[in-house]
Amino acid sequence: MSGTPGRFLMVRHGKTTANAGAILMGRTDAPLLPESLEQAGRLGRTLALDTTAVIYSSDQPRALRTAHLISGPALRPIPDEQLRERHFGRYTLTPFSDLAQDPDWPAVDTRYDVRPDGGESLHDVETRVFTRLLDLHSTLTRETTLIVVGHSTCWRLVEAVLNHRRHDPFDEPIPPPLTVLEHPRTALDVLREHI
Repeated sequence: MSGTPGRFLMVRHGKTTANAGAILMGRTDAPLLPESLEQAGRLGRTLALDTTAVIYSSDQPRALRTAHLISGPALRPIPDEQLRERHFGRYTLTPFSDLAQDPDWPAVDTRYDVRPDGGESLHDVETRVFTRLLDLHSTLTRETTLIVVGHSTCWRLVEAVLNHRRHDPFDEPIPPPLTVLEHPRTALDVLREHI
């Protein structure tokens, strides 16, 4: 007889200096703010993760550092390049105030098929992240809790599908740092319809 089905938790990384400066980081990185270090440690204690859980993280430093703080000494986060933030191409490191003035940005930010110069479309990100999550889901035992630490774009794409709607940047705020999306692991099955 099998045990209780595991959980799926997706966590947005802690707040960075670039987040505080309202700069689009994409595939670059910035250090976590001191308060984020403390908050991530507290979140790990709140989640009460046991040693049967597994924690995967984007291999970008801000996410991986967050994963280490959440997991504590009991778990070792596994870095995964497939869980990286969207590559925003030429928009990387652009202040959000400048993006608001760019006539091409709204299409890049909202349309699934628009790929910025040197970057990824939302569809590219969705396919990459959903494929990886389904791979992890299919290889882990049913009872295992899967924790994924990642980025805002990835978090919002997954959250939308798990809540049975299409991602719409106009209707959804960016999740605050360290926001946790929690569902039963079996909820990941719906991702198959989207890749």
